[in-house]
Amino acid sequence: MRFSIASLASFISLMVLYVNALTIQPTFRDSNFKNIALGVGGGGSSHHNWVLSIVDLLGQRGHNISYLTTTEDLRFGKPYHNVRTIDLGPRASFDLVGMMRQIIPGKDILKIFPKGMEMMNQDYERDYFSFLKYFKSNMIDVVLCDHFLKSCVDAATTAKIPYIVTAATEMTKESSAPYINNKMFTSSDFTTEFQSFSMRFNNKFIRPWIALYRFYPYVKLLTTKRRAIGIDAKLESPEETWKNSLKLVNSLFGFTPARPIGPLAEFVGPIIPKEYTPLSNDLETYLNLHKRVGYISFGQNAVPSDQNIELILTSLLESLEGGTLDGFLWATVNSAEFFPQTITTSSGLTYDIKDMFNHANPHARLVKWAPQTAVLLHPSVSLFVSHGGLGSWYESMYAGTPMIMFPFFGDQPGNSLMIERGGLGGILKYDTTTEEAVELFKNVTEDKDGKIRDNVNRMQALTQIHSEHGIIRGADLVEEVAYTHKDGKLPHRQSADKRMSFIKSHNIDLYAALSLIITVALAMTSKIGLNAYAYFVTTKPEHSKAIKHENTKMQ
Repeated sequence: MRFSIASLASFISLMVLYVNALTIQPTFRDSNFKNIALGVGGGGSSHHNWVLSIVDLLGQRGHNISYLTTTEDLRFGKPYHNVRTIDLGPRASFDLVGMMRQIIPGKDILKIFPKGMEMMNQDYERDYFSFLKYFKSNMIDVVLCDHFLKSCVDAATTAKIPYIVTAATEMTKESSAPYINNKMFTSSDFTTEFQSFSMRFNNKFIRPWIALYRFYPYVKLLTTKRRAIGIDAKLESPEETWKNSLKLVNSLFGFTPARPIGPLAEFVGPIIPKEYTPLSNDLETYLNLHKRVGYISFGQNAVPSDQNIELILTSLLESLEGGTLDGFLWATVNSAEFFPQTITTSSGLTYDIKDMFNHANPHARLVKWAPQTAVLLHPSVSLFVSHGGLGSWYESMYAGTPMIMFPFFGDQPGNSLMIERGGLGGILKYDTTTEEAVELFKNVTEDKDGKIRDNVNRMQALTQIHSEHGIIRGADLVEEVAYTHKDGKLPHRQSADKRMSFIKSHNIDLYAALSLIITVALAMTSKIGLNAYAYFVTTKPEHSKAIKHENTKMQ
């Protein structure tokens, strides 16, 4: 009984302490909320949505948030109620679909991408002055700039406002390593692990010069534009321009190869918007009537060629005939006009493509757009044929859906290799045959040994774990910059080597001193040895004569 009374007394004491306990509260925001701006121009949802999720949370915390983008991209801001969307005006007209049709799988990106970069900066002057005026008139405290948007970075620099660079991929010095390929012109494979000597040599010493040759006209044109409006423009890499700024990257080890990361780069991914568009009644009914549906989508920008469409469509139809799939849903986006009128499979059956667009075909369905997250989360979807964009990869792994990749450009080939090597699916090559494609669909969908499912489950857990608090982590980092910067820099994130000479930071002086000591020691040892040898050689004959003479006397 005494023990019970004592235990009860202890419990009551603990409860009293618990009730009277206080909770610490942060005070750094008190009456000091910040004006924060986000600038994104062009690109697909992977450039906009994840950063909007971060700044929307900052708006919930009490900060004033502005999102500046082009007329065509205003739609991205609509779901975010704590963000004020500002229209920069329409983009200069150019044939985006036509350019994307030139970027076919297997074609060297260096032959196309410089033109794309030029198109993305056609509105540089307008955007620069719009950003600069807005930043000054609204007393912006910190800016988030998409890594492709030079006008945003330049305006922030002119206004002496700290800026954060946002990127879906880690094309920064802080995330580089000798075995990492994170340059735009070497990103077809993210590491050198599986590359031959000749390919490594080419990427290290030859392709940089090819890239310089291809990009120089664009860089020169942009530099001329910048200097014409009074900017002290230098011919330097973006990484050099951003060297003192924090980089937020919507990525995660597992989706990118592991390596050491520097203090000015932060991986906050995978950030996936918490809210998504639901299925329409028509789509939900279609998916509910099937059990093994293949979903096909190549994002908002990639446009397959006529040959690509025919290969994939024929392979899908033959997969239906063989029972691998019992339906497929293709979001055509910008490519509907390039579909053929009919497709004839190896069985001799001819399919009318209009029936697929009109939903007259009960199993093969073509739509202009589909709510991708909702589609992938439906239990009937067993396969995702994708271009390999990071956003699609994140959503597919969150839903636990195996993938077949058909990459086009940028990071997509590298992502595809990560997926294939990670056992998450396979790669459909542009020059494969229909028979090989059908076999690939079958192997990935049926997954007879269960290895793909095991790997996808692991990645699903990894994705869901890190996406849970990625937005919070990103918002915290923006506040870190807003409240702790000193003249636009983050002294606490500056590593000591930045304040030292290259010789000292890399201990070259120590190695030089050690080499000198060893050299002197070896020289002295050699000299002593040579002197000893010379002494021994010169004194030996006299010593021998003395011994011989002594022996003669004794006789």
